[in-house]
Amino acid sequence: MKQFFSSHHPRRHAKSFKYAFAGLAHTLINEPNFRVQLVISVATIFFGLKYQISYIEWGLLIISDGLMLSAEMINTVVENFIDVLIPERNDGARIIKDVSAGFVLISALVLLFVFLLIFYPRFV
Repeated sequence: MKQFFSSHHPRRHAKSFKYAFAGLAHTLINEPNFRVQLVISVATIFFGLKYQISYIEWGLLIISDGLMLSAEMINTVVENFIDVLIPERNDGARIIKDVSAGFVLISALVLLFVFLLIFYPRFV
């Protein structure tokens, strides 16, 4: 029973947040694509505020932004993991990295489509 409580101690949870923010900071500092996507996310929020979109539209926009940023972080993890695991050139490693990059592309396209669905009528 004591082991259960020690594994769920608030200090342990606080440390996990510290590690999560460190990972976010690492991605922000070392991944230029993440910074570009963060600017895109901020722009979508700006347009949402400017055009006073509905709560449902906000939900779709935030989920799409989060998907895109999360996909980029997962892509970073996959690429770094593959680089450590397979340092030499390898077709298998290339395919894994390409599929991971494709995931980011799909998430960015989803955001683009959501953005257009929400804002195109307001722009025209």
